[in-house]
Amino acid sequence: MKRKLTTFLLIVFIAMMVIPAINIITTHGITTKQLRKKSFLYNMDIISKWTQEIFYPLGVSIHSSQVIIGSNDWLFLGDGYDRTLSDDRRSANESDSVIATKISEANNAWNDYLTKKGITIFKVMVGPNKGSIYPEHMPSWARPAPFNPTEALFAATGKNRYIDLRPPLLAGKNIHPEVLYYKTDTHWNYLGGAIAFHAFAQQIAQAAPELQWPSESAYALERMDIRSGGDLSNFLRLSANTTDELPIINVSDRPIETTQSNFYTKDVIHQGGNPLVDLTFTPTLVTSVGALNHKKVLWLRDSFGGALSQLMAATFDNVLQIHWSEALKPDGSFAQLVEDFKPDYVFITVVERAARSPDFTVYPPDFSSSDPAIKTVRAPTPSR
Repeated sequence: MKRKLTTFLLIVFIAMMVIPAINIITTHGITTKQLRKKSFLYNMDIISKWTQEIFYPLGVSIHSSQVIIGSNDWLFLGDGYDRTLSDDRRSANESDSVIATKISEANNAWNDYLTKKGITIFKVMVGPNKGSIYPEHMPSWARPAPFNPTEALFAATGKNRYIDLRPPLLAGKNIHPEVLYYKTDTHWNYLGGAIAFHAFAQQIAQAAPELQWPSESAYALERMDIRSGGDLSNFLRLSANTTDELPIINVSDRPIETTQSNFYTKDVIHQGGNPLVDLTFTPTLVTSVGALNHKKVLWLRDSFGGALSQLMAATFDNVLQIHWSEALKPDGSFAQLVEDFKPDYVFITVVERAARSPDFTVYPPDFSSSDPAIKTVRAPTPSR
């Protein structure tokens, strides 16, 4: 027993000496401040990285709650985010139907509210999880069930105001030899985003035939680049070891010059060209010179909106963007932004795994219903 304890303590002592040495040797441009921090000296990321490099070829993820490893170097999100795997791979139950019904009722209430404010189009586009489009690259046990909670959501909401982007992306996958999602990232790439935006445009065009949309050539693939690994490979500490194909599309037949600014303070964030607009929790107004339509759009979006943002700027000359969770939460800014911005249209872009968030059950301010089963929820006006 004594010998085992001595061996254990010796291993611990060696590790306590070796790990700081490894972190010092492998860190470039190390500072005195870092040397004083235990969090730096005893950071286990490098050990985690080496361990994952060993197990990666075997298809074993040491961070399985964040990432699972599929075939041909495809990575997929684990259960640590919105229970993506567990929910997708099970059949929908009564609880899913109840939540979906609540979301549908709240969405109807918001539609009525926006209609009274003069807003003519309100649409929610649901960006599919990567596993919904590329299930064949997932482990067999992780593949989505035929009638999972997402199907329950669309069964309740219908597909008029809610736009199901799975069919056009599955069709696009059969047409394009290039992938539509990054292998090492949770998101669709620019080509996947272009197919999604084109399907969105076709549906909006039915409600507003007077609008102009980017030509077919704007969605065409221009070239294929290479980029470093994305968020999933970063979870595994392997982003420096992996690469992804990066399809570049034309975006527009005309030059577009944008300005990104804080909607309330008017401070300029970026000016020039038509770059991707990063995710923002602060109301960010993107104005475009050269856009096809002189219209104001309030766009509640998440990170899946990034690959759509250039096409959105090429189509509408005033697009106010903010993360949907910031706008839709019980004390969110949705109603206030409608009052202050006075948009022509309101669009929401949400990834499939988050489309059943409780935020989508929140009602407009001062909402009341004759149905006693529907609880009145008031969303207070936030201070600016």
